[in-house]
Amino acid sequence: MQAIHARSPGFALIQQVFFHALVSTLAVGIAFSLPAVATFVLYEWWPRVAGSSRLLLFTELGLAAALVLLFNALHLAWEGLRVMRLHDVAALVHVRRDRDAGSRKRARGEASTARDAVILSVTGFHTFADAQAPFRELVDRCFETRVLLLNPFSDGARERIRSLPDPVEAEKLYRQEVGASIERLKALREAGKRVSLRFYDRAPFWSIVVAGDQAWVRYCHDGYPLSTQPDYVFALRPDEPTQGLFPPFCRYTLDQWDDPANAEYDFATGELVRRGPDGAEASRTALPLQA
Repeated sequence: MQAIHARSPGFALIQQVFFHALVSTLAVGIAFSLPAVATFVLYEWWPRVAGSSRLLLFTELGLAAALVLLFNALHLAWEGLRVMRLHDVAALVHVRRDRDAGSRKRARGEASTARDAVILSVTGFHTFADAQAPFRELVDRCFETRVLLLNPFSDGARERIRSLPDPVEAEKLYRQEVGASIERLKALREAGKRVSLRFYDRAPFWSIVVAGDQAWVRYCHDGYPLSTQPDYVFALRPDEPTQGLFPPFCRYTLDQWDDPANAEYDFATGELVRRGPDGAEASRTALPLQA
């Protein structure tokens, strides 16, 4: 189902006609509501101006320009209020892009104060493992971090890799990045942090970081490079906690974490542990990232 509908040319034409009719009606209304001004314009000012064609031209151009500027300003103000209202309803705080250094710094500062985080990522490397990753400081400071990564040997990973320009190189890079993320999490565990890691098998739609009362959401389906997509940052609304897009994305991330189909990673043995419906260990498989 298409969620956003573009405005058709026919609708835009009707909108313009309606706008011009509104301006004409407004002008007539002003003329009739201000008889003294209308009398002055028609019987004193206009005869003097009409005698000079150049002054008449300049007057008409100036009046037209003033009206255009006025109504454009009103239109921009209205659109600004509408956008602010939409942002408020969706609880959209801001949009962060990787190439925006100031935005990266702001993301680090906002996320680093959270006590716990749930991260749903593809490889995790550009999310928290790389030296320049925006959430590297977050996992350093969090009391507890739960991470979900895409199993590089799953059908979902192969589906995503096939959609990339160089599948052979992408497969090798995936394994390297997942390995780097595991090493990063292992170092945090050794430093005394509570860190858990699980792997999912289906091709992802979203890369999500939920930290405190904010969620960073990035689209990552259809083989789009993750670095080219912006982060949409949604915040919890304390006055209306069920409103906005923070609750559904937070719930989605937690549901993915609790999905029994996902495999747990054993940091001691480097194996994926799958459990049955009763929670008992069902199988173990190696994760040969260096193969």
